[in-house]
Amino acid sequence: MKYAFFQGCNIPIRIEQYASATRAIFNKFDVALQIIPEFNCCGYPVRNVDEKAYILPSVRNMAIAERAELDILVICNCCFASLQKARKVLSDNSQLREELNAILAKEGLQYRGKTKVKHYLTVLHEDIGTDRIKSKLVNKFKDLRLAVIHGCHILRPREITQFDDSFVPAITENLMKTAGINNLDWQGKLECCGAALAGINDELSHSLLKDKITGALGAGAEFISPICSYCHLQFDTAQKNLPQDRENKKLLPVLLYPQLLGLCLGIDEKTLGIAQNSTIEPEDIERLKSLLGPPVEEKKRRRKKATA
Repeated sequence: MKYAFFQGCNIPIRIEQYASATRAIFNKFDVALQIIPEFNCCGYPVRNVDEKAYILPSVRNMAIAERAELDILVICNCCFASLQKARKVLSDNSQLREELNAILAKEGLQYRGKTKVKHYLTVLHEDIGTDRIKSKLVNKFKDLRLAVIHGCHILRPREITQFDDSFVPAITENLMKTAGINNLDWQGKLECCGAALAGINDELSHSLLKDKITGALGAGAEFISPICSYCHLQFDTAQKNLPQDRENKKLLPVLLYPQLLGLCLGIDEKTLGIAQNSTIEPEDIERLKSLLGPPVEEKKRRRKKATA
């Protein structure tokens, strides 16, 4: 399998470990992620300013992938929603499609709607599959209590993203279970983290973030895993800047799913960029390692011996 790797704008600059860890785990399954230098911003920053200016950059990206005869694998939720939005709008509006194609034609590009846009979790869950993932595991976690926060853009609006059930998402749950992770049920996992309000209403942004930290810790979480890159920045960067008089002064360490799965696949922590998460301390890494169970092959041998 081969995909055009769409990272968006934030990840290559601010969360490089998200991309490097993702590439590392997909390498284990012989899935090639091709970097395409011609890709541009998905258009999300102007979403509420000009609809056409928002749609055009995503259409251009898909036309570039179409020319390369590749589907797109996305790791940023906002980019995923933007690309999916562009696909939906152009499938419903042939006039706009012709207008934007006239602009793309100046670069020798054309959007035909042939390229699929896939979130990396869907590729893991459906294209690779949990059975194949299990066959590659070196270890599984034991008693890792993790709070997952999906972010807003991957689940809603469902008719646009087409990712999973917006109210009871199962893809992430299944992938976490595959790695032996106890994905906690907590109130904030489907709610906004407040990142969209940063710089606009910092007081409300901080309030939403504090609510999520309180909820995750209250559920017994040792770590939090944001699916959305903006959620990652909120928990891994903004969390450190919260007022010191907050109820929970302990930082909630942040881990990305590719980093967690990567450890179970036998990939070293440096390649996965775990220490690049600014909320992770050396003792957190040691705690994480201590939660990895015995090698999967050893467990199989023990089970075979017990039934002999």
